[in-house]
Amino acid sequence: MSRLLNWIMPQAGVNPDDPRWWNTGGGASEAGVKVTADVAMTLSTFWACVRFLSETIGALPLVVYRRNGDGSRERATNHPLYEVLHDRPNQWQTAVEFISMMQGHALLRGNAYARIVAGERGPVDQLIPLHPDRVKVETLANGRLRYEVKQGDGSTKYYTQDEIFHLRGMSSDGVTGLSVVEYAANSVGLTLAAERYGSRFFRNDSRPGGVLSTDKKLSAGQPERMKARWKETQAGASRGDVAILEEGLTFQAIGVPPEDAQFLGTREHQALDVCRWFNIPPHMVGVPGGVTEWGSGLEQMGRGMVVYTLMPWLVRWQQAIGRDLILAPQIYYAEFVVEGLLRGDIAARYGAYSTGRQWGWLSVNEIRMLENLNPVDGGDVYLQPLNMVPAGSEFEGTAVGGRPLADMAADADHYALLAQAAAGRLVRKEVAAMAKARERAGDDRAAMETAVREFYVGHAKLVAETMAVSLEVASVYCMARVRGWLMDEEGALDDEDGAGAFLMGLAMGGER
Repeated sequence: MSRLLNWIMPQAGVNPDDPRWWNTGGGASEAGVKVTADVAMTLSTFWACVRFLSETIGALPLVVYRRNGDGSRERATNHPLYEVLHDRPNQWQTAVEFISMMQGHALLRGNAYARIVAGERGPVDQLIPLHPDRVKVETLANGRLRYEVKQGDGSTKYYTQDEIFHLRGMSSDGVTGLSVVEYAANSVGLTLAAERYGSRFFRNDSRPGGVLSTDKKLSAGQPERMKARWKETQAGASRGDVAILEEGLTFQAIGVPPEDAQFLGTREHQALDVCRWFNIPPHMVGVPGGVTEWGSGLEQMGRGMVVYTLMPWLVRWQQAIGRDLILAPQIYYAEFVVEGLLRGDIAARYGAYSTGRQWGWLSVNEIRMLENLNPVDGGDVYLQPLNMVPAGSEFEGTAVGGRPLADMAADADHYALLAQAAAGRLVRKEVAAMAKARERAGDDRAAMETAVREFYVGHAKLVAETMAVSLEVASVYCMARVRGWLMDEEGALDDEDGAGAFLMGLAMGGER
């Protein structure tokens, strides 16, 4: 009877009198529970997965770009669609609200629809969201699509595919997306059944904690009196109080039967199963015990989440916009800005910036823009390594600022002397530190190795700052020096010139 009532009783979140619904969707699961999108959202893990994907994608900036003839691109802030997608798609929603809602529709029902309305901002002035449950799609004889939309008053209106923005999930026919809820009905139904069983199991603490037994024959009314007395002294606020047994009574505790306790493990397994349906790392939605192969650090797992979970949806968005909303896709296109999600820690970022700056593909202002800082005067200059100026180019024979290389020869000698002096100071500091380390360690080889490694871990940063090189270059030098000290080569402590030359070679871009 309970399973039958699941079919005819209103489901959570669904008003049967709401005229928008074609139907509530879903179907009965093997657990006997009818599963719809709204019912599935009552599960905490299901809600967390949908919210995580919807809000994360909704929070990403969606930008319209213009392709330039030289292969570069620029933000098309003057394009009328820029404001629609980036700021305000309609009169009552922000871009975050609209994208999050559309993404939620696509996740739960496989499709998201919005009516395209022309107006002051151009052919796409507003995007009016449509609930997927009141939209039907049919293919016409000419191969084009027609959308049948049920209105709030019960009437029906028809729109061509030029009037509808349609975001599809994974599809089997190319016309409509597949609903995760329908395919996950058994998995979700099992979770719902376990939760309902758990609610009944713990309701009013109805499970007996034990039994009272005696070998004596009890008179009429005596069992009822003993039971009432036991509940009075052991139930509610008096639970756990000292029990006084009479008439030879003994108490035997009853544990949780395995068939009753098993639902706890079932719920944990089903939470992981919901994460698999959405391809979300369990730790991102607060589910413990999940294992991911995307890496062991937060940065690696975050990058894996962007590449394997978010990127398929972002590409669907971008291509659907190019198909339905942009009139000149060969010139304009839309793209989500995901660099913020892919950023590493500050040391990794600064090391990458240093490399890009030194080798000439990043300017100061481009680096500052990536760090959300304002540009500075003179920050648009690109450095050009002296040994990599293309032959025959306008820069051949010139250095930074267009000065002839011949005029800068004296400056180069001066800089070399400064670098040599800086390298010498660093090497002398190392030699002094290693001498003290050997004195303290004596014959303890392990203590010496520990002292050498600990010194050069901190010394790498000083080398990078003093020689104006990246942390990666400084680390190459330090690792080589660690190997040299640990090999205990003859005269290693006195080889200041060799170490200084090696360091200068790294700093000046010479032989390694």
